[in-house]
Amino acid sequence: MIQKGILVSFVFLLTVVTCSYAQYRHQAGVRLGSADQVVSTGFTYRYHFNNGKAVEAILNLRDPISLGALYEVFKPINAVPNLQWFYGGGAYVGFKGADNLGIAGIAGLDYQFNEVPINLSIDWKPELNFIQSVRFRASTVAVSVRFSFLKK
Repeated sequence: MIQKGILVSFVFLLTVVTCSYAQYRHQAGVRLGSADQVVSTGFTYRYHFNNGKAVEAILNLRDPISLGALYEVFKPINAVPNLQWFYGGGAYVGFKGADNLGIAGIAGLDYQFNEVPINLSIDWKPELNFIQSVRFRASTVAVSVRFSFLKK
């Protein structure tokens, strides 16, 4: 009977810890990525919905200047509090050069600190360009550092 109570307490504590990590609705910061991508390095803004989903905008200021939008789904990694993996996809538009319009996927790891409102993520974001040239780029790896604000 005591073991059952300990198990229930452990599951409850794990649930509270797991649910407390992503309590911020807005995250804004910088993204440092591969040089050969259309949307790689620049500013990032992420808006979290209440159901483990988010939208992210990336403004790339390197040549070509471009803007990307991604829909992301987050799943907790229960073995490590505050760590989650995510995946999603979206589209981008470039404003100069041969790569002007395409789609992108994304998959990565995301960590939200409890003590300070800082979010870190590392991701892989392949891109498939359609206009003006057709080109697939699979090598985009990036690190993002964001300030988290406005709790849910």
